[in-house]
Amino acid sequence: MAIETSRDLRAQKEETWSLVTEGFDPLNERGAEAVFTLANGHFGVRASLEEGNPASNPMIIVAGIYLPTDSPVEQTLLTLGDPTMLFVTSEGLHFSMSSVRTNEHIRELDLHKAVLNRSWSFTDRHGRSWRWRSLRAASAVRPTIYLYQLELTLEQGETPARVLFALPNAAILSKDGYVAESTLEITAEESADLVTSRLLVYGEQADMAESTISAVVRPNESLVLKMVNQIVPKGQPSPSVPFEDLLNEHEKEWEKRWQIADIKVHGYERLERSLRFASYHMLSATTVNEGRTSIGPRGLSGVAYHGHVFWDTEVFLLPFLTWIWPEAARSCLLYRHRTLPAARQRAVSFGYEGAMYAWESTDTGEDKTPDFGVMPDGSSIRILNGEQENHITADVAYAVIHYWRGSGDDDFMLRYGAEILIECARFWRSRVSLANDAYVIRSVIGPDEYHEGVDNNAFTNAMARWTILQAESYLRELSELDRKAAQALMSRLNVSEREMADWRHAGDLIVRSSFLQDDLVEQFDGFFGLDSVDVASYLRAGVPLDIAIGHEAMQKIRAVKQADVVMAICLMPWLWTEASARRNFEYYEPITCHTSSLSPPVHALVAASLREGELCRKYLEWAMDIDLTESFRGAAGGVRIASLGALRQTALFGLAGFKFNSEEIGFDPFLPDPISGLECSLHWRKRRVDVQIDSTKVQVKITGAPCHVRVNMEERLIRPGEWESFSYDPSVTFWAAIGRKGYSDGI
Repeated sequence: MAIETSRDLRAQKEETWSLVTEGFDPLNERGAEAVFTLANGHFGVRASLEEGNPASNPMIIVAGIYLPTDSPVEQTLLTLGDPTMLFVTSEGLHFSMSSVRTNEHIRELDLHKAVLNRSWSFTDRHGRSWRWRSLRAASAVRPTIYLYQLELTLEQGETPARVLFALPNAAILSKDGYVAESTLEITAEESADLVTSRLLVYGEQADMAESTISAVVRPNESLVLKMVNQIVPKGQPSPSVPFEDLLNEHEKEWEKRWQIADIKVHGYERLERSLRFASYHMLSATTVNEGRTSIGPRGLSGVAYHGHVFWDTEVFLLPFLTWIWPEAARSCLLYRHRTLPAARQRAVSFGYEGAMYAWESTDTGEDKTPDFGVMPDGSSIRILNGEQENHITADVAYAVIHYWRGSGDDDFMLRYGAEILIECARFWRSRVSLANDAYVIRSVIGPDEYHEGVDNNAFTNAMARWTILQAESYLRELSELDRKAAQALMSRLNVSEREMADWRHAGDLIVRSSFLQDDLVEQFDGFFGLDSVDVASYLRAGVPLDIAIGHEAMQKIRAVKQADVVMAICLMPWLWTEASARRNFEYYEPITCHTSSLSPPVHALVAASLREGELCRKYLEWAMDIDLTESFRGAAGGVRIASLGALRQTALFGLAGFKFNSEEIGFDPFLPDPISGLECSLHWRKRRVDVQIDSTKVQVKITGAPCHVRVNMEERLIRPGEWESFSYDPSVTFWAAIGRKGYSDGI
């Protein structure tokens, strides 16, 4: 299969389906390796230069396999050596960025095909000009397969050149029962006398120093090398499928994925590319494996945070998967069900009931949050998140209900989801304590994370209350629909009517600010009494506030690390009036430091919901720059996949104004300049929904059963197959259209 020319790659630089970088900067290389990562949910391979480079951090990252470490972190994701490491020499010269004169170097990630192309033109010390073109792909069809193809052309030279292809010691590719296995094939396109040879490289062959292939290349001819790499447990057989067939089936699978995952943004190409980049990495990091794995905060593009599973997955990735790939969302939630025993044991260890999910979870679900961390000045501090950032247990419950309401997967709820929800409700019921005729939640860390050990964090209290009431509501609803199934479920999980009544009582009495009035919500008890600080000056200086003033001083400052109360507006808009949402956004937005990459896209979403066009654009720009700056340097530890998920939610929930419950879907769009239109598709309760939005109308087409669709104040029953057109007023918000009515069980 021909590899695209450098001219083709440069022409795609402005295409919204393509990411292209030119040249080579060692300082930016690790970030580029993450941004251009290829993955398939089973493993990820960073886009390191195959000939090797001191600035590089080459690795395969294997999903869901954790190894012990000697550090306080305890466990980190399994990494293997890169099977595409390939040392090419000619007449004693090793081709590398430092040994030859580079004329041109271009890398392009084709988002549509999920293929990485590279074109490198260079001149060796003998004056010969070479062209190196390579292609890589992580098979979306066969989860163990990684493809690599190299086309090496002698573009200018007077005599043939002998070339030696060498693979490094294969033993480095094997670790703890996993092995990267390579099948190589080398051919000459125009040379009949070159013998085709095949070589198998196994990790077990530790005594093999290196594997080599020698060939002769003539002027204006090319050598083509193809590798089929398999990342599998030892003993699994290799597929006997031709390279071209493997690549073709991979590209067809991605074409199929994009039919539902793509989102078009008219008038704002940069946002369109960023949304496709976000979808690419979320889809690449995901697979369907019945709960064996989940997704860490850097996906499979790096090992920052050691691949541990945080709240990022449930709050920022699962909404995307629910609407685009519901089978994968279900699989991620099955991971939480599989790790319920560890969550139950953790609750017991803290003196609580039910299930207390780990802040940092690995393969078993046990908490692996480090006890101590090191500050920039070398001092150590206690890390309290594992003990106090309990909202993770409500976040998991939130994802369960979001998935169920969006997918209509009753089988999941009966077999798995209800158990998760009920155990989370039991935890929160035991976590609250009675004070002054109300239930309080003391000593927690909210999403803010700058303030530790606080009481009645508004976000945590609201999510805890919602979890408890949803558990009671689900069982009541199930009893009405299928009393026999409800009784069987309650018997299996030992739920009594008395316990359900107690949930309702506790939920009603949990301390919470008056979201439904026009009050300013206090982030936690005493927050309004903290010292003020000029957050904007620190943002302008580019200095994180906690680093500038120190960890202890932060506890006394009225500043927020990331969206906290604003996060509550984002996740639970039905708890607010438009006036209260606006007042709280206007109060907290100026004092938020956005030290976390999760914060800018959340602010963009809420700004869109409130029709704040200038702020929406500001935060969209900020969110798009988190990984896709010109240098990519900030992505060295891996792309921030939760931020990408939040950006994608901004497009669907903010710009398209999508909302849902069990009975209908709704749209209240807002397209700030320069956006003139938006097109997307999604799954909802076993239907496909296609949406086209311009400045005045929303068009909807349903595939599957009829469903009710609301746009602003107008609601219709849409039958499948035909486009239905609605007029809309962009100034009408979700709250103005229908407020909370009927949406308290959705987002």
